[in-house]
Amino acid sequence: MSKRFVWSLVGALTVISLLIAGCAPDTTPTTPTTPTTPTTPTTPTTPTTPSQPAAKVYDLVGQSHAGGLTAQHTSLVRVAENCGIASGGRLKMTVEIGGGIAPATKEFDACDTGTLDFAVTCWMYWLDKFPAAGLFTMISGGMTPMGAISWFLEGGGYELGYEMIEGYNVQLVKDGGWMGPPEAFLQSSRPLSSPNDIKGMKIRGAGDGGEILSRMGASMVMMPAGEVFESMQRGVIDAFEVSSPTLNWDLGLYEAADYLYLSGARQPYEYNPFIMNKDVWNELPADLKQIISEVNEAETIRSYCEMMHKDLIAIANFQDYGTQVLPVPDSIAAAYGEVAKAFYAEKASDPFYAKVLDSYWGWYDQLTTVWSHL
Repeated sequence: MSKRFVWSLVGALTVISLLIAGCAPDTTPTTPTTPTTPTTPTTPTTPTTPSQPAAKVYDLVGQSHAGGLTAQHTSLVRVAENCGIASGGRLKMTVEIGGGIAPATKEFDACDTGTLDFAVTCWMYWLDKFPAAGLFTMISGGMTPMGAISWFLEGGGYELGYEMIEGYNVQLVKDGGWMGPPEAFLQSSRPLSSPNDIKGMKIRGAGDGGEILSRMGASMVMMPAGEVFESMQRGVIDAFEVSSPTLNWDLGLYEAADYLYLSGARQPYEYNPFIMNKDVWNELPADLKQIISEVNEAETIRSYCEMMHKDLIAIANFQDYGTQVLPVPDSIAAAYGEVAKAFYAEKASDPFYAKVLDSYWGWYDQLTTVWSHL
């Protein structure tokens, strides 16, 4: 074999090797990795509701003017409990009996100074400050309890009350108060048929009613209720007025007289207002003020109806005992009413006193023009 042929073969092989090398990849290909599964996006966190500030609780201390077993005190306790429930616990009202914190009958002064936050008391206890205060408790010979409530709420009574106490740190809560039913007119040892029968009678009585009976010819005697029974037995008095049929029965006075005369002429009702310290009242939010007003208005009617029911039970007890329970003759009631109007007119030298009377009798005349029994 010639050298020329050998070198030609070597050259051809070299060329082929270079061609093969040029087609091969520079590096061994890497096995592709499995793509990563994308992560599930994180659920956004629910934003935290900011905590609400705790509702302010108002701790209030009050007092009734009456003892712990009386209807007035029981009624105020119920007002406090219902205000607490209706307010969801934001009103916490503690009630003391008369004299528990402030002297009994001095609840107005205690609310004025802030010793008490609230109270139910009697208007006539304010006579040391306001000559007309007694007119707001009751007017002898005046309206029925419901008629009087309508005067207070719609006829200008509360507006006059606000005017009377202006300048004092006391808030009258309109719609709020305790309304008592009529008292018994008289319990008597003898029958009554006309105004002439009042003349010469010796009667235990007090207040405006006592003065009016005196003007009708009675001889009035004042004594504690505890002395009435013995005085009737001894003939010291012929008749007496003390309170409602319920209380008279509870005092054992069913044994004192043969006749029980019923009429609203002498004391047609007794209205006791709900009052608050004005600074405390002004601090309360509007919804709590409304709760106090509405609860009191409801309690006024509720307690009145309860007392009427108790009186019906007491009257039945008198009848079962043998007492003759009778309505006051119309002639006596009418005469009493006329004397009462004259009595009050004579006392109206004070301009505000006269203003209250004009409002009261004006409302009474409007009502009775339409409904004779009011």
